[in-house]
Amino acid sequence: MKKVTKAFSLVMAFFLLHTIVTPASAVQAEASAVAVEQLTQLSGEDVLDTLLENGLRIPEGLEEDEVTRNAAKEIVAGIESGAITADHIPYSYTKMVELAQNILDVTGAPGVAERSFSALASYKLQDSTVIGAWSNDYRYYNCYGYAIGQQVFKDPGYYSGKSFSVSMGISEIADLTVSDLDALGYWGYKTTTKPSALAYYERVVAVRKGSNDYHFMKGDTSGSDWTHKPAGNQPMHWNYTSPGYKVWTNEYSFQNVNYAGAITYNSTIYYIIYWAKNGAGPQPTKKVQPAI
Repeated sequence: MKKVTKAFSLVMAFFLLHTIVTPASAVQAEASAVAVEQLTQLSGEDVLDTLLENGLRIPEGLEEDEVTRNAAKEIVAGIESGAITADHIPYSYTKMVELAQNILDVTGAPGVAERSFSALASYKLQDSTVIGAWSNDYRYYNCYGYAIGQQVFKDPGYYSGKSFSVSMGISEIADLTVSDLDALGYWGYKTTTKPSALAYYERVVAVRKGSNDYHFMKGDTSGSDWTHKPAGNQPMHWNYTSPGYKVWTNEYSFQNVNYAGAITYNSTIYYIIYWAKNGAGPQPTKKVQPAI
């Protein structure tokens, strides 16, 4: 008799879970989707305040300031359009990635598998051309890791143990890049002058920033062929011979779907030229920065 009672209890528990819990989850998901749509109608200040009231945690290193407020509104718009999902966040700056993840948690927005990308798939890349086929490995390193040949999703300063903030000036970000390359075994220096050509032992990366993100490109020895990798997306070839040809955007391709850029990088461009220590190039006893 006890066995029959226990079996009946298990059946009833299963029935209750599927008749009560599942619909409640569906209602919660629907409410979250409506909340995202409502958030897109608010000002940047009201968006952040509403998110904070609902449990948003601002990542350490970001302030509750105008930059973060604008970033929150930008992220919410990306979530509403489907360009930002739990599976895909199109930023290189790690604090922006964390902020987007936290906003996704608060809104309960769906993952990439639950979105329809038919409208987004019609976008044609304007300034770059996709290189090769998609690989899931692309998710795990950003533009910085790609540019310096390291498969990491980190900010400048990571290898030299120095702190980073996107509020830094672009010259400071270039300095952090030089410090990281030094820690990785390279001599290097920064300059705002695009190299016309490089020695065979030299390499070059270019960096630029926007209001809440940064971006890197890397060039070949000719100084006229440039590639880059927006955040955790597919590597691309820059369609022009100079990074300074026009303002950069974060247009990108993720899982073979192309997306228009929502971020612009319009600062001064810094070029970091570097070569291996104990290699074929000059081996200075101390690094000397050329005149900028």
